[in-house]
Amino acid sequence: MGVLIQVLLSGILVGGLYGAISSGLSLSFGISRVANFAHGDFVTIGMYLMVVAVGFMGSFGLLLLPVIAVIVGLLGTLFYIALLRRTHVSAATEDEAHLPQIIITAAASTLIQSVLLAVFGSSDRSVSTVLDGSWHVLGLSLSKPQVVAFVVSLAAFVVLDAVVNRTEAGRALRAIVDDGEAASAVGVNQPRMLAISAGVGVALAGLAGGLLATYQTVNPVTGFGYLPIAFVVIVLGGLGSIRGAFIAGLLVGVLQQLAATYVNLQAQNIAVWVLFLIILLVRPNGLFGRKVTT
Repeated sequence: MGVLIQVLLSGILVGGLYGAISSGLSLSFGISRVANFAHGDFVTIGMYLMVVAVGFMGSFGLLLLPVIAVIVGLLGTLFYIALLRRTHVSAATEDEAHLPQIIITAAASTLIQSVLLAVFGSSDRSVSTVLDGSWHVLGLSLSKPQVVAFVVSLAAFVVLDAVVNRTEAGRALRAIVDDGEAASAVGVNQPRMLAISAGVGVALAGLAGGLLATYQTVNPVTGFGYLPIAFVVIVLGGLGSIRGAFIAGLLVGVLQQLAATYVNLQAQNIAVWVLFLIILLVRPNGLFGRKVTT
């Protein structure tokens, strides 16, 4: 029983970070309908910024986590305005916009990785802070950086969920999702709100990257490895559902840990993809997705 509880706790801690990464992607996709294949690379940027911050300031660099999120968010906003907004303007339908968006974001992913490789090299980087080590409670071992990462990720999710569902800006975003033309007709600045949603979504990726760097090494392709998991999570949770993405992130984290412990390490991702296929067969709209009628 003790082993099972330890596995479940570890899965929840890991899943919280999955939830943060995927909630940002879900926000961007749910509002702007952009399948951002560079999302994972913004996680990598967040990781490297934390490495630089801790390198200069030691453990005090952890206090710059909000600054890292803002910097990455601004990069994401510029990325959307410079490269993606035109696809919305010129395309007659959303479906017509998807192909150029996929090509652009995939190319941007390769470019970001190349720039990071040129600046930081291919060697793995890591940080050492006051968060190193574990807490031992009632016979359970809790990784300090993972606990902190989970708490911060949960707080970020709660704030994002409140903003989207309880503020005027959130109502504007949801209006764009329901009917963009009608929203524009009543005064919603659609281009601005789309840029903001893209920036906030990428800011969450940067936040997750900064947290991830406290307990995982980073190289130029580290964040890209989280992209498949992020897409699985947002589909499981329901496309465009921020709450669904966070909860599905927890589910995926727990499932991975269970499979790695009770089957073998190589089975953890197999279990996730099996669950993914089952959910698509049983609930094509995801666990928390809404059925779209025409």
